[in-house]
Amino acid sequence: MVKRISILCLALLLALLYSFTGSRKERVDFSRMERRMLHIPTAGLFDGTGYFTVTSADMERDGWSFPVEDGVLFTPDFRHEPVGWYIMSPEVKHEVRAAMQGVVRLVRKTDLGKTVVVLHPNGMETVYAHHAKTLVESGDYVSAGQAIALAGADHGVVYTYFALMVNGVPMSPSTLARPDGSLKFDAMQFRLDESGYVRASFCRRGEIVERPPRFDWFRVPELVDLDRPFSAMERQHVGVATPGLFDEASSFAIDLSRIGKWSYPLPGAKVISPYGGARKNHTGTDLKTKPRDKIRAVFDGVVRFSRKYSAYGNMVVVRHANGLETCYSHNAKNLVRVGDRVKAGDAIATVGRTGRATTEHCHFEVRVNGVPFNSDYIFDHGRHVLRKDKLTFTRKSNGTISVRKD
Repeated sequence: MVKRISILCLALLLALLYSFTGSRKERVDFSRMERRMLHIPTAGLFDGTGYFTVTSADMERDGWSFPVEDGVLFTPDFRHEPVGWYIMSPEVKHEVRAAMQGVVRLVRKTDLGKTVVVLHPNGMETVYAHHAKTLVESGDYVSAGQAIALAGADHGVVYTYFALMVNGVPMSPSTLARPDGSLKFDAMQFRLDESGYVRASFCRRGEIVERPPRFDWFRVPELVDLDRPFSAMERQHVGVATPGLFDEASSFAIDLSRIGKWSYPLPGAKVISPYGGARKNHTGTDLKTKPRDKIRAVFDGVVRFSRKYSAYGNMVVVRHANGLETCYSHNAKNLVRVGDRVKAGDAIATVGRTGRATTEHCHFEVRVNGVPFNSDYIFDHGRHVLRKDKLTFTRKSNGTISVRKD
């Protein structure tokens, strides 16, 4: 009897271990030295040539966000490191945000306090230190503006230390940006000299040699051809199939952690009616802020539909290359037309109550092949952030779509 119980316990332990390891998301694996050393050369950064160039277009592509919302630069009497910016936070444990999309290389306590280092596709690294709490782990993908830590306090002041690094060499953020966070260059070249030191210089127009590293961590498969013209049916109806989406297989997957550019559809909104709702037939999530507030495109894409549509009122549908479509309705005014290319965060409509609506709000839907599913799979609506799960969408024989979270 004891032997049988022991065997059952061992089997249960193995099953739990398998389920844990099987559900882990794909991550970037850094070496032990990369995970522990603050100042370490970036593998492959200067391979083939002794320099690389970062342009303002690269920065816009990877995103650029001031690390502390409403933060103020200051020069403390107790500064520990003169290179970076000291950003005073407006409140205790204020969120510290990633300046650009990237992958977390280091999370540990250093001489600067609790420290996070993020390596970016353009070859640079950003350093965030002096935290009360870190919110990420080494290997995590982060997007521009994503919370990665909570600011800590010292001498009665809540602040964050922020710096740049290239190949392990620290640089002031003033190299790239002004104190208000705005970029101040068209292109900059980083060169590795004979002594191994990295030197930065501004480039004039005509002198730019494009050779950005472009680590391809955030390459997401493009499942839909956004250059294909829309049919009359696609321009006039919302629930239509996406051509080619299930041609090769009955299912496809999206790893949300690999999406570097995204925007919450209505920043600052609260949910007034969730998916399903009291009557179990509510096909979207109702978000409310204020009348005529700007509604934002969630991902890059092309506007497939923009017109009045039955009880939805003024409605915009954006098709994305990853296989999803996002819908925004009851709009006071649509700001885009069919065929317009939009980027994540672009204003596409204003909040209204057209159609069947009792108050000004945005009815937000996410669809696959014309079929709506719960947007809670995509967003944490309480925190207004993109989730990090891998989702698998399967088309069933009756045309419905099942969603599985891995």
